[in-house]
Amino acid sequence: MLHIMNAICGPRCDQCPAYIATKSQDEHAIRRIAAEWTRDIGRTFTAVDIICEGCRVEGARLSLYCDGCDIRLCALAKGSLTCAHCDEYPCDKIRAPQARHALDEIRTTLNQERR
Repeated sequence: MLHIMNAICGPRCDQCPAYIATKSQDEHAIRRIAAEWTRDIGRTFTAVDIICEGCRVEGARLSLYCDGCDIRLCALAKGSLTCAHCDEYPCDKIRAPQARHALDEIRTTLNQERR
């Protein structure tokens, strides 16, 4: 069973193919994801580049894509657990609709907890 957490940019890690493949140590899936990301993102990814244990886990291995992520680096610099926890959310760094949707859900939960 995978631990449920959200990435800094919002999506659930337990729904991320790279996180799932890393946690299950599925080498075939890791190689397949590297090929898919290379095709879809237009940058070369190797199997090692896909390994990800979650961007909110201290000392975790991160995929090459997440390691240099501007969104992650921004949140870390501001000390925000996720972008939804940031006083400046929403901002123009969050472009992906699925990320914005996930962050909006987190923000709604945070607002309900504050009441």
